[in-house]
Amino acid sequence: MLLTIAGGVALILFAIRYLRKGLDRLFGPRLGHWVQRLTGNRIAAFGSGVGLAVLAPSSTTMSLLAVQAVQAKHASARQMLAMLYGVHIGLTVTVILITFRLEQYAPLLLLAGTLLFLFSRRTTPRGIGQVLLALSFIFMGVGIIKGPGGAGGIDPTGDVEKIIAIAANHPMVLALCAAILAVLLQSSTATIGLVIGLFIAGHIDRLEPAIAVVAGANFGIATTTLIAGWQQLESRRLAFAVLISEALVVALFLYFLEPLARLLTEIPAATGENRIAYAHLGFNLTMALVGLPLIDLLVRLAGLLIPEQAEEDAFAPRYIDASQVDSPSLALGQSAREITRVAEIVRSMLADAWKALNTNNPQLAEQVSQRDDLVDQLDMQIKHFLTRLSGYDLDKEGADLQIRQLRHLSELETVGDIIDKNLVQLVLKKIRSRAEFSPAGKEELDDFCAKVRENMVIAETASTTRNPMLARQLIRHKRRLDELEDELRDRHFQRLNKGLAESQETSAIHLDLLTYLRRVNSHITHVAYAILGDAAENEG
Repeated sequence: MLLTIAGGVALILFAIRYLRKGLDRLFGPRLGHWVQRLTGNRIAAFGSGVGLAVLAPSSTTMSLLAVQAVQAKHASARQMLAMLYGVHIGLTVTVILITFRLEQYAPLLLLAGTLLFLFSRRTTPRGIGQVLLALSFIFMGVGIIKGPGGAGGIDPTGDVEKIIAIAANHPMVLALCAAILAVLLQSSTATIGLVIGLFIAGHIDRLEPAIAVVAGANFGIATTTLIAGWQQLESRRLAFAVLISEALVVALFLYFLEPLARLLTEIPAATGENRIAYAHLGFNLTMALVGLPLIDLLVRLAGLLIPEQAEEDAFAPRYIDASQVDSPSLALGQSAREITRVAEIVRSMLADAWKALNTNNPQLAEQVSQRDDLVDQLDMQIKHFLTRLSGYDLDKEGADLQIRQLRHLSELETVGDIIDKNLVQLVLKKIRSRAEFSPAGKEELDDFCAKVRENMVIAETASTTRNPMLARQLIRHKRRLDELEDELRDRHFQRLNKGLAESQETSAIHLDLLTYLRRVNSHITHVAYAILGDAAENEG
């Protein structure tokens, strides 16, 4: 009997994991973009959370998206907290479907899912097929738990009933066990589905222990959010705010356990398993009613519990999380944000190297070189993170995105090396020789560097948005700068011919600066060709 239940739980657990991968295949990075766009205020965030969770019924996926949005500063902790309240309500749809005893329709879902998944080459139909397969596995898992193996005659010793009867007398312990199980399974749906199966099979004959499990399972998912967001301060505060609100509602449900059970019993035309689903819905509605008006207070309280850290390890990645590599689209979203961070560091290196050139500041030039060590470290860690994805079932879109990110990262690392090993050395050489550019030469170099820095900003934006218009603009700017560099060399030679002392003293440095700035501009422009190539492929 226990083996039968364990088998049903194992199938539900596999189904939840398979569902996450199906959603990953179906929505990919688009789900993260929707989260960013739909959370303008707390009401909009709450409503979008409900809708997104109905479309993507995975508590772990939605929690990770919320954490990722906060870590990437695409949304505030307040917005994501409101969204998570909506998410928890939307996730109850799957539990309600389980109570409708849809396992009899599981073969139809299985057939449709198999046809879509095996015989379609396009990503979207395969994603839909995988989601249908996962849902059929969930219903089949519940069916195993409550099926022939759940009949009383199959368990003559009544071991299951004895264990449940003992646990029912200790609701706090039962809630704690459910929370731990939800963390281990990474799914409140799987935990509550187990209880529904046991209830239907007759192993649970009271609502009180079922309600305690519902409360504990929901608290367990809040704990998963904390684990996912632990690396970064704001996401950790978000998770603590969720935990605080969950703990308040858990305390309320456990304190009023018997009145709640009586209230659920009085619902007309409802079966026992329906009442468990209603308890799950009621828990999350209560949390939203309690939490939404108190969002500001909860976030401030989380801020007091988790104060600002004295210092942060600059060499540590901020956005990638190796524990979430099993969700490729989320992982690629995290690596994209980390690569944007590298781009920002490289851009600051160029800005400070040029400032050191103009102010004759060797200390600032040395700081730029130290920043290149950070770029090299992040480059190594991000590449390791991305190459780990090769062992997973990446679709064509995901595999192409992985390659694009690796190429862009390689270009940024090369630009960092040019700034460190070439531009900084020229800065130090100029400072040591106490040479000065001619006014005209200095103005031309400053203007050329400003245009290169402007292109770096365009390249960052184009890489993030995959905007073909920006890519074409970037290529036009590159061609114009190539022409401008030739013009500036000719002007410099004309000044040399006139015998300007400043031009003669700094001639080699002047020309080398133009060369290396042109190389920087060339490397940052490579991202534009990849964007236009993708656009042409999509149009074709």
